Amino acid sequence: MGQDEEDYKVFLGGDQSGFERLILRYKDGLIQFINRYVRDLYQSEDLAQDVFVEVLLHPERYRKGTSFKTYIYTIGHHRAVDYLRKNARLTYVGTYEEAGEGRAAEVLMQEEALLEEKVIKEEEKKILYHAIAKLKAEYGNALYLIDIAGLSYADTARILKKSEGQIKILIYRARKKLKQKLEEENTPAEKI
Repeated sequence: MGQDEEDYKVFLGGDQSGFERLILRYKDGLIQFINRYVRDLYQSEDLAQDVFVEVLLHPERYRKGTSFKTYIYTIGHHRAVDYLRKNARLTYVGTYEEAGEGRAAEVLMQEEALLEEKVIKEEEKKILYHAIAKLKAEYGNALYLIDIAGLSYADTARILKKSEGQIKILIYRARKKLKQKLEEENTPAEKI
């Protein structure tokens, strides 16, 4: 039994400490994932909180044998898409350039601050995140889930509602495009 399953079992037994450990383990990554869609750090934190509230209120919905991380990222994906629909956005912003100069700078500053404080410490990772943010949204989301969040191709396919084959092609193209972006910025991909 994995650590997530053990913590979930403790939670189902009535001990909130198991649930608290799950939150601490996954909240930062979930916020970052949701923020790739909504481009608003505060809203992303609220939506991530909603995900954990849903798990708390409906513990029976989680199926054994499914990765807890995949489960909450799937809920997070749905919450982000619902939020965008409710706010009359037809699609999420694919790149910072599409957001407009003023909003793009604000979003970039918010993301960089969070990344510096909670997720990454090393300069190479900052460069990598910045380059990923310049990719098409579907490339960036797939790269984030596979390479940063560490999910499998199958889990990523479930979250993004694509086949495993589509994800493999998407990751191949995304990595090729990322390498090209890094070379354009004179940052050798091998260095990262």
